[in-house]
Amino acid sequence: MSELREFLDPIEGDAPSGADLRNDPRFHAIERLIEPARRAARQAAAETGSQVQLDWSAIVAEARALATSGRDLRLLVILLRALTAEEGLAGLASGLDLLARTVESYWDTLHPALREGPPQEAAMRRVNALRQIENADAGLLGDLEFQPMFEMRALGAVTGGDLAAGGLRAAQVLAEAPRGLGARETSEIAAAHEARAARVAAACRGLKAERPAEFEGLATGLAHAQAALGRLEAALAKELGTNGAGLRFTALSTQLQRMAATLGTAAAEPAPLAAEAPAALPEAPALGIASRRDVERCLDLIIEFYERTEPSSPIPHLARRMRRMVPMNFLQLMEEVAPSGMKEFRAVAGVADERTK
Repeated sequence: MSELREFLDPIEGDAPSGADLRNDPRFHAIERLIEPARRAARQAAAETGSQVQLDWSAIVAEARALATSGRDLRLLVILLRALTAEEGLAGLASGLDLLARTVESYWDTLHPALREGPPQEAAMRRVNALRQIENADAGLLGDLEFQPMFEMRALGAVTGGDLAAGGLRAAQVLAEAPRGLGARETSEIAAAHEARAARVAAACRGLKAERPAEFEGLATGLAHAQAALGRLEAALAKELGTNGAGLRFTALSTQLQRMAATLGTAAAEPAPLAAEAPAALPEAPALGIASRRDVERCLDLIIEFYERTEPSSPIPHLARRMRRMVPMNFLQLMEEVAPSGMKEFRAVAGVADERTK
């Protein structure tokens, strides 16, 4: 925490927490710097394979300069986002720990100032400031969704959102989807999730096999972030309520737990074996393909080989999709590979949509 010491040292003068920064022009300038980091802009950038570019290091520098004027939760929430963007999970852990230490050390004088009333009511402005952490549009939760955690050749970048989704079953994803979706929409969501989960699993296996120190660093960073979040919740519970009641960051906690579960699954898998030289392999029996079941067995062998010898290869993901297509009829295949053209095809061919009956 020494590199963030200026955010914890008492402010010079009679007020340990200094001035309220709400109306400071420098604080408003920092808010303008982070304005582009909104979900809509991030989604638009992701669709083109790019990212919203912000000068997070400049935001950290501006926050450091402003730290000499006041201890303000609103500034620290912005700093948390900037540290996470700059340093990944290690920055997330540092930012959460800084918030916890600030609550522990400066609760009586911290900004926004307490008002008269019971603890929860008196601290309502502080609670509102901290709830911005879980703002999925323009807060830390949204940042994590789109922030790359690592990248693997041929598989691309894996974001925090990818890691959180990687360990979920399709049924869980559908349970959290908007209500009122039709059969086709739910099928598309499930298929997209399965493809995403397969890519994330392959990327995590590849990272563990090819860059084990980086894999361990991710797992350690997540553990530290979860511990720091627990410390912040404990500090708030002490100040805000009785019987352990306080402010819980349920959405962020769930996100971190899901990310850790995905990494944990990859960590629990045995290390891939090096491919043996062809001369050391027993002679393989001739593979005569006489049925769809034979095709499925061949695809299973391909998947097993690549997962064992090249865990970062995208081929198992493609082979799994092909395996799902083996038992399909013509219309089902068309629906799988060209769903946007099925309506026109049915109209021209005079084929009824069984799902509408």
